[in-house]
Amino acid sequence: MRYLARRLTLIVVALAALSLIPTAGWSDKLLEPHMPGWERWFKLDWEAGEWKGHPVVKGYLYNSSPKTIGEVQLLVDALDGTGSILAQKVNWVPGSQMEIAPQAAAQYRVRVYSYTELQAPGQKH
Repeated sequence: MRYLARRLTLIVVALAALSLIPTAGWSDKLLEPHMPGWERWFKLDWEAGEWKGHPVVKGYLYNSSPKTIGEVQLLVDALDGTGSILAQKVNWVPGSQMEIAPQAAAQYRVRVYSYTELQAPGQKH
């Protein structure tokens, strides 16, 4: 009986500790681009549409920087009618063409979340 009580206490303590951990991927904090000033180097040409009855944001990403850019992540904000953020989604952009399926919203905002600069062999940052 003592063994069962000890085991039950251990399970209760473990569940209590797990309840303190936030759900994976969920945060109260709003995401902001990791690369301030991205607007200087990138142009986003996009439009909101629909594909098979679901919202989609699609368009192109243009790089006007003198550097070769590798991986790019975009941040799509789903906004209500007043411009408040309802949901956010970060998506990788393969190449320069984007197609992202965000949450349905009255309007959207698309920003560059992060990117990597490719360096030539032997070239320093």
